[in-house]
Amino acid sequence: MRAVRAINRISFSFAAAAAATLVAGAPAGISASASAQTTTARPPATARPAGPRAAADSVLPNDTSVVVGRLPNGLTYYVRRNAEPPKRAELRLVVNAGSILEDPEQRGLAHVVEHMAFNGTRRFAGQQIVNFLEGVGMRFGPDVNAYTGFDETVYMLTLPTDTAGVLDRGLDILEDWATAISFDTAEVRKERGVVIEEWRLGRGAGARIRDRQFPVLFAGSRYAERLPIGDPEIVRNAPVEQIRRFYHDWYRPDLMAVVAVGDFDPRQVEAMIRQRFGRIPARTDAKPRQEFGVPGHPDTRFSVVTDREATGSTVDLVRTVPSRIRRTVGAYREGIVESLYGSMLDQRLTDITQRPDAPFLNVSTYRGSLLRRLDAYFLSAQVPDAGEARGLAALLTESGRAARFGFTAPELERTRAELLRQWEQIYAERTRETSGDFAGRYVGHYLYGGPLLSTSAEYALNRDLLPGIRLAEVDSVARTALGSTDRTILVVAPDTTRVPTERELAAVVDSAARAPLAAYADTVSSAPLLDRKPAPGRIVETRTIPEVGVTEWRLSNGIRVVLKPTDYKRDEIVLAGRSPGGTSLVPDSLYRYAQTAGAAVAVGGVGQLSVTDLQKRLAGKAVSVGTQVGDLGETVSGFASPRDAETLFQLVYLYITQPRRDSTAWQAYLQRGRVAMRDRGANPEGVFSDTLNALLSSHHPRERPFTAATFDSLSLDRSLAIYRERFADAGDFTFYLVGAFSPDSVRPLVEQYLGGLPSSGRRESFRDVGVRAPGGVVRAQVRRGVEPKSRTALVFSGPVQFDRRTVSLLRTLGDVLEIRLRERLREEMSGTYGVSVSGGAERDPVPQYRFSVDFGAAPERLDELVRVVFAEIDSVKAGGVRAEDLQKVREAQRREREVSLRDNGYWVGALMAYDEYGWDPRQITAAPLSQGFTSDDLRDAARRFLDTSRYVQVSLYPEQAPAAGSH
Repeated sequence: MRAVRAINRISFSFAAAAAATLVAGAPAGISASASAQTTTARPPATARPAGPRAAADSVLPNDTSVVVGRLPNGLTYYVRRNAEPPKRAELRLVVNAGSILEDPEQRGLAHVVEHMAFNGTRRFAGQQIVNFLEGVGMRFGPDVNAYTGFDETVYMLTLPTDTAGVLDRGLDILEDWATAISFDTAEVRKERGVVIEEWRLGRGAGARIRDRQFPVLFAGSRYAERLPIGDPEIVRNAPVEQIRRFYHDWYRPDLMAVVAVGDFDPRQVEAMIRQRFGRIPARTDAKPRQEFGVPGHPDTRFSVVTDREATGSTVDLVRTVPSRIRRTVGAYREGIVESLYGSMLDQRLTDITQRPDAPFLNVSTYRGSLLRRLDAYFLSAQVPDAGEARGLAALLTESGRAARFGFTAPELERTRAELLRQWEQIYAERTRETSGDFAGRYVGHYLYGGPLLSTSAEYALNRDLLPGIRLAEVDSVARTALGSTDRTILVVAPDTTRVPTERELAAVVDSAARAPLAAYADTVSSAPLLDRKPAPGRIVETRTIPEVGVTEWRLSNGIRVVLKPTDYKRDEIVLAGRSPGGTSLVPDSLYRYAQTAGAAVAVGGVGQLSVTDLQKRLAGKAVSVGTQVGDLGETVSGFASPRDAETLFQLVYLYITQPRRDSTAWQAYLQRGRVAMRDRGANPEGVFSDTLNALLSSHHPRERPFTAATFDSLSLDRSLAIYRERFADAGDFTFYLVGAFSPDSVRPLVEQYLGGLPSSGRRESFRDVGVRAPGGVVRAQVRRGVEPKSRTALVFSGPVQFDRRTVSLLRTLGDVLEIRLRERLREEMSGTYGVSVSGGAERDPVPQYRFSVDFGAAPERLDELVRVVFAEIDSVKAGGVRAEDLQKVREAQRREREVSLRDNGYWVGALMAYDEYGWDPRQITAAPLSQGFTSDDLRDAARRFLDTSRYVQVSLYPEQAPAAGSH
């Protein structure tokens, strides 16, 4: 049920945390000759077209655009031609084996095998795989990656297809991963340290909480004790033969699939796959691949966990149900009904969060796959401290209200319209689906089974089935979805608060089941979105830049509009607007009110409609608008389908001219803010970030972090007054519009709604409020946390001559140094999981650059690694950079530009930046400036920008770590 999961999934605290720990990242996760029997997926002979008359037992049709084959040795493959993005291919090797298959003495070795795939194979020694892929412009992490899960291991490559031999070599890599990982003893020794650093990186409150929750949630199953990240002692000490044994036992063709999707000849690629992977011999000694489950339980289980570093209290209600493969029209229809139920319940719960005395601050619902054979319904809420029992009672009450009385017809109509509109958008963009999307779909099909539905088929199913779904069907799901069996209630809180016991929680459950309830009253405002249209303006000046397809209009009220029609997406228009000024024009005494002015409107709504009313009014429309008072200007952002373009412009007009005051929603916002900030000091990473920001701004008062007391001091009326003043005169706004439109189609809307915005001729600029980085060397240590983990950030900054070349030099220097530091700190020294290096510059309020290096490590090794960083910087200053590293970065930036230029959001950002800085927009499509850089250019840039007499260093250590020195 890809569609229902993809469209209606709503992430939440436990689900997000669980998903993050069900997989272990790849080494790049800076972030874990027989003839073939080939079949093309076709609708079964008995299948009938999905439609109003399709019988419930009709078999769902398979997508005919993908070739699915199975070789005599058992390996499955999927091949599809897809030219979005052009000149790219996505390759996947899917191994139906993960940590769940480890023997007790192998815990963590499935993940080690995945890492070792990048450290030498039969044809690629050492780091040659990564070197080759980076050499053709693919980035380690975004384009070259893998992950290990409970039940599977998946390797992922993105490759260019316009360079001879690259795709062929990519399939060589996949074949070597399947059959010929080297497991060189020296490489294994080094990579053990990297895996340990990945384990270290993941430690913290979330990991400790998970370690206590999973044995309850997955009680009686292997899933409670086979986390993919593994046991660090086993990872450190397991004999190499144990690693090889896992690889031998489970990396075999009958447990593998190869996926290839991209801009290529599918018949040629299929032949290449058959030739390579067909010669892998079938295994006659294969161990049975056992499937594991989680035993059910007839009651409700409880887990109550407190942690000193928890930054809030949450309540999660999880009810597990067996996963289902929906093979028929009737089964697919059941999935739509479940989706409607989840969306309607979620909307009711979200509405409650707008109340100032709400029992939960944020809430979400979700049904989806928890494990391979196990789905789950989730209700998850962030609650005020000491509000766990009240929050749980509210979740049970609202789900119980839906179970007892059902939903209302207007709720169903709105939700049905939303779901159908989402599918209309997906269908409109069907020719723009990316190869990565298809590859992910086929990976899921191999691992989970079910039909391979095309987007057109899924759209047809939803179009035909949604209108016939009755309220009684949704109400039936409400009565059974969150039953009392197979249910687990998870409570998490800081250890500074008193939490309910399991017995007290059980009493809440019993009380909620007996509590009297009234039916839900659905209210819908009758107020119009816009009571009257503004008097239109007119276009008084036009100019074009044909080289990049840009048209610029000047309106009679002074507003500029920059338009770029594209065909990258058929159902998307992206809008952005900016006016100079922002919070910089208010005194420091009013800064917090200005900083929260956008939030005051975001929670209040516009015109006569509250946020809830607005959501209901916009049901069935694909449109969104937001505003903000930023540091240097006022901004508007939004997007819409072309068919909803008028609504987009109406909302822009309303947000600028008619912000709505809602004191009730404001109080709820303040409550959420207070709770979010109350325990921020318990989070080591939060304190680290706050310390770094304070030092980089020389403790400027405007850069102080929010606290709970900050929210106590805020004023709705003052924030709204500043908002209205900042947006009172729109005459110096410039709007940027990119997407599926023609200038003629939007001209009436631009003149009506943007031309109708108020303007008195005011022309403003931002004010320099004096935020500066310190001179000299400033170091600080933060001691927080109980885990054996540290982190450091080195930030170089200073004044700069701002121009395109300098910006590109800084970025390129960062990219090259990141490659070198990854090789030194990770691959050679096994000291960190990943290094982040970035360089950039800004012109306003004063020209300045910033260059940062950030990584985590064991506390006892942090100083050693920092010294290596400075040594590498000195090396670049002395002799420049390696030619091969510079060429990798040039090629990566060129390849990145190819994809970016087909993205509407990229064009909006680029047009805004080039316009603001006075650069020629025709240069947006030019080759990156890095193509002309030399090693000497980067040597000179390093000497100029990496001044070791001027930087900020902040290091995070656990509270009990030994004292550390510094560079």
